[in-house]
Amino acid sequence: MSRQRSFLRLVAVALAAAVTMLMPLSNVGAAARVSAPLATTWLPCGPLTTSPSLRSAASMAYDAATGTTVLFGGFNGGFLNDTWTWNGSGWTEMTPLSSPSPRENASVAYDAATHTVVLFGGVGPSGHLGDTWTWNGSAWTASTTAGPPPRAAASMAYDAATHTVALWGGQGDGEVLSDTWTWNGTTWSAAPASPISPPPRADASMAYEASAHDLVLYGGRGASGTLGDTWTWNGSAWTQELSASPPARYGASLVYDNTIGGLVLFGGTDGVNSFADTWLWNGTYWVVATPATQPVARSFAAMTYDPGAHNVVLFGGTDGVSDFADTWSFVTSASTPRTVRATSNADTASVVSWTPPVSDGGSAITGYVVVAQGAMTSGTGAPTCSATGITTCTVTGLANGDHYTFVVTATNAVGAGAPGTSNVAIPATVPGAPTITGEVPSRGAVTLSWVAPASTGGIPIVSYRAVAHPGGASCHVPGRSTGCVIRGLRDGSRFTFIVYATNGAGNGAPSGPSVGLVVHAVPGPPIIRSVRVVNGRVTLSWRWPVSNGGSRVVGYNIYVGPVPGGEATSPLNSRLIKGRRFSFRGRRGYRTFIDIRALTAVGTGAPSREVMVITP
Repeated sequence: MSRQRSFLRLVAVALAAAVTMLMPLSNVGAAARVSAPLATTWLPCGPLTTSPSLRSAASMAYDAATGTTVLFGGFNGGFLNDTWTWNGSGWTEMTPLSSPSPRENASVAYDAATHTVVLFGGVGPSGHLGDTWTWNGSAWTASTTAGPPPRAAASMAYDAATHTVALWGGQGDGEVLSDTWTWNGTTWSAAPASPISPPPRADASMAYEASAHDLVLYGGRGASGTLGDTWTWNGSAWTQELSASPPARYGASLVYDNTIGGLVLFGGTDGVNSFADTWLWNGTYWVVATPATQPVARSFAAMTYDPGAHNVVLFGGTDGVSDFADTWSFVTSASTPRTVRATSNADTASVVSWTPPVSDGGSAITGYVVVAQGAMTSGTGAPTCSATGITTCTVTGLANGDHYTFVVTATNAVGAGAPGTSNVAIPATVPGAPTITGEVPSRGAVTLSWVAPASTGGIPIVSYRAVAHPGGASCHVPGRSTGCVIRGLRDGSRFTFIVYATNGAGNGAPSGPSVGLVVHAVPGPPIIRSVRVVNGRVTLSWRWPVSNGGSRVVGYNIYVGPVPGGEATSPLNSRLIKGRRFSFRGRRGYRTFIDIRALTAVGTGAPSREVMVITP
């Protein structure tokens, strides 16, 4: 059988060479002019303590039920039937009680509806096979349901839109096929013939394109040679895509990469030469990727997408002379850091924080870079900072008052990823000190005035506060004000005052203290000591007020009236009383109500307690 396999490959090589020579070059040129949308690279995995042996045409699929990739069989000079699993970092050989017979080029796909890996057909020592097996994560089980005719190199993938596994074409005994079959988890069904269908072929590449919800079939080898056309299957009909495709090939590896949201195709052969190029299908057209590193040219490599590691994993293959046993991962730059936030409460600095990207691109994030973009200071030499192992960074060297956004990128083996941008932040410091320019005392209060600080700290002043010492009485006014009144001060006491400004960064430096002043007020009430009535004359005596209001008492006035609280508005005495004793003639037979008030330069003070006399 190995000789038959070699002969078939030699025939395919000859046919492919002839077709390749006749192919127009316009397809290749058109695709090559489209730039790949992402930075990508292939990374060798290892060194690995254990690994499957050299082989090509192995069958491999990601088993979502167990979170591992399962690899089966292949060819390395003989047919193989060993089973291995890949956990994202290493290989483990499995030892199931039963396994499919040795084979290569079996078709395999993960059936998300039944949570099993489905394997069909292939070619082994006895020829083409038509059996169906399922893998549950630990054991292989043979299905007793009849399926498609025996074949190898058929294209198979899970169609999430119809919840079935679709199989197309392949190599039968003596012919290449073009039929379509679906697996519903228990049985196979032949799909009705489509009016338009891809020409018969084997070793074509097929994968489900999740963003467009269809299956994509590319290339293969047909009866007339190597093919380079692209077709899509919507669950019921085939459509040929007219966009330019990669150069014709078969045995290429094709999977959907959820990290980039498109298909990844690697390698293959045109029957003469093996390829080492990487192509991406975005749902509409192919673009060639330019990874920094990549595996050597090969075909019939096993490849699948590992959602746990966020990367495509490739194993083995052949260059037509030698088989390989290396493991590679296809990675991209990381996605956008999320919830980027900037705060500015420091002088010429801002603290930037973020949460990690949804995807690291399949390669561990090694660090983050933050770049400041100021409205007045962006461009070359913009302040930056970097972080490793943390998701916060303080950017220094900023200009106070400038409006900044901050761009954060995650770095992995590919380089810088997609940028995430913060909100606007304005670095600032606290304001400078205001300068007091005026102090005007009044009863129990003082009116202060000042001029604004020379520096606002880079952002507007939002308020001022003036404080009296001792006691701490204060007044608080908006930032547009340049004066306020402090009330509640004790008359006759000496005070000094400070003023400070506040902005979004905090309280600024206080002004220099004022020179100090005594708060003046009218004097307090005199204290009546005695009231006497002798021979029709009323004689009063009194003591100083407890408080003179901060000013010297210059005299006293006597106020009288006929009813309580009804003292006249003008004093009884015609001249200011300098002493603290006074006599006047009362009105015989009447009551007289009397109070005494002190006088200072500030004004007339509070009245004494009221007294009443009756002149006999």
